[in-house]
This record gives sequence, C-alpha cells and structure tokens, in this order.
Amino acid sequence: MSPGLGGTTGPRAFRRRRRAVGLLSAGLLVAGLPAVGMLAGCESRRQAPSRPLVIKIGTVLPESHPTAAALKVFRERIEALSGGTMTAHLFFSSALGDADEVIELCRMGDVEMAQVSAANLSVYAPLANALAMPFIWSGPEHQFRALDGEVGRIIREHIAPLGLEVLGFFDAGTRNISTRKGPILAPADLAGMKIRVMNAPLMVAAIDALGGSAVAMNQGEVFTALQMGVIDGWENNPMTVATFRMYETGCIHFAWTRHFSIPDCLVAGRPFLGRLTDAQRGWVTQAAVDTVAAQRRMWRESEEKALEQMRAGGMQFNEVRAELFRQRVRGIYDEYARRYGEEFRALCDLIASLRDDAPATGEGS
Repeated sequence: MSPGLGGTTGPRAFRRRRRAVGLLSAGLLVAGLPAVGMLAGCESRRQAPSRPLVIKIGTVLPESHPTAAALKVFRERIEALSGGTMTAHLFFSSALGDADEVIELCRMGDVEMAQVSAANLSVYAPLANALAMPFIWSGPEHQFRALDGEVGRIIREHIAPLGLEVLGFFDAGTRNISTRKGPILAPADLAGMKIRVMNAPLMVAAIDALGGSAVAMNQGEVFTALQMGVIDGWENNPMTVATFRMYETGCIHFAWTRHFSIPDCLVAGRPFLGRLTDAQRGWVTQAAVDTVAAQRRMWRESEEKALEQMRAGGMQFNEVRAELFRQRVRGIYDEYARRYGEEFRALCDLIASLRDDAPATGEGS
C-alpha cells in the first residue's frame, strides 16, 4: 500500500476529519447558509431564492501567484456556464491545509476541488512519478503534447480509483536550486547543503542524487527555515520564488539546474463529482478546460516579470554544467522501473517518444 492510501485512519486522519468538518461548516456560512436560516420554518424556505451550489477549491499558493489567480477563471466560467446556479469559493495560502491535507479532504468529500502538484499525487499514485522524473521533459510544448493526450489519459485512469479525478494539467515551469551560498555550478557544489523539497519520495531521491541533502518540508515553513539557517536552500520555479519573495531570506543564488518540470494539477474529489447532474458535470469539465488554457497563458506572461522582480531583489543567476547533473540521476530511472514495474517504464518510454529528439529513457534533456 502506498503511503497516501493508509491516510484515512488513525489519530492524524481523525484530526483532519475534525478540521474538515469545521471547514465544511465555515463553507456553508460563507455560502450564505447561516444556522438561523437553516432553522427557519418551511414557509420561509419556500420563499427564499435558490442558492448556488458552492465548490470549495484549495491551494497552497497565495492569491498573487498566477496559478492561484487562474482559479478565478474557473469561478467565472462555472458561474457563466451554469447560469449562476454554481459558484466557487477559493481558499489560498493553505487555508484548507497543506497539499496532502487538501487531497485527503477531496477524497473524503469535505472539499470539492484542489490545485496540487503532480508530485503530491505521486505519494498516492506511484505511476504519477513519471511526470516528475528528473529531466524527462524537453520543454513546455513536449509536456503539453503528452499531458493533453495519451499520457494524461493514463494518469487520469491511474488516479481515479483513489477517489480523485484530474480535470487538467497546469504549467509550472522548471524547478531550479536556490541557495544562500553560491554559485552552484556542479553537483559537488551542493555537498553538505540541506535543500528543501516537497514531501515526495522522488524529489527527495533526486536532490540527494544531485549532491545535496534533501529535507521534506511544507511550503509554509520554508521562508522562516531559510531565514534561521535551518536549511541552506530550496528548489522551485522562478514564479514561486518571486511570489514568496524568497530572496529576502538571503537565499539569493539561483542555479538554472532545470532538474524538474513537474506539472500542477486541477483535481476534483469523486464524492463531489458523484453528486452532480450530467449538466453540472459538463459545466465543471468545460470550466476546467478553459481554466487550463488561461493558466498556461498567464504563466508565460508572468514568468519574465518574476525574473525581473528577482533580479531587483538581488538574486544572482547562473547556468550549470547540466550534463554532470543529468548523469547523477540516471540510476533513479532504473530504481523506479524496478520498484513500479513495466507499466512505469512504458509510461516513461511513451513520454520520451513524444519528444522531438526522442532520446533514450533516463538520458535527460
């Protein structure tokens, strides 16, 4: 059983369930359903106008981040498509919990939708690790071609039995290493450095292989950890670095390792989807399609602005000896193929075959 599949029992799950019940109650209040109204007589209820179905959507990102801001497009589109009978309430900056928590809330039916990384889903669905393998993508066009086609279909089918449905894949750029000391030019420069990663085993393994010492940590803890020197650096895309103003922690050395290009996902809980009519389900699907298109456009437009902000904040950029980094992760492909079998290897091969240069699996980009 993968780590995420055992997460619905025990004290931690009980605490999450209690938290979810509180959030659900809060969502009802926000939606305009105060307790006093619920206790009103039958006549009052008949006279009250029908209220829209509320979709709660959680993200760890702040509202200013383009991926989080794109969720407003979903709200606009679901309201337009449904004629105002459906709406969305957006919860930014981990207001509903971290990524792992909001995934569980969606699976339980306490939250309807979430924006999370494919790396978070890989804890529950090992095949999703293929999307996060180091250096597997040659660029955004390659990634979109795969995720909007057969690769995306395979991932959706793999995740569906977990109580989740992937409605779309967002652009999340390339992940690179930022450190307090630098520059980082080769794997040897990372020796002894504690580098924060998301709570995903593959990301831990990759950073360790690249020469650093990976530390799994929730996003909300990273800024303070960098300030206090608990960690020496972290890895993420330029957009997120700028959004959280990480250069203010003294973490100013940005190395273009481009080791990951892990897509974000817009997911919905199957308990929520199961309550919808065919028409409502169609509106949700179309709103998601429109949101994905908008997010990818917003990402391109915002990334250069993020780089300008980072430069103004004092960040120093450098290219790396890329081949030395690629060589260090080749063993991870063999390890994960042994661990997850031919289905995983075949998916990595399929992704590689969709590249313009079609390299051998594990060769990197």
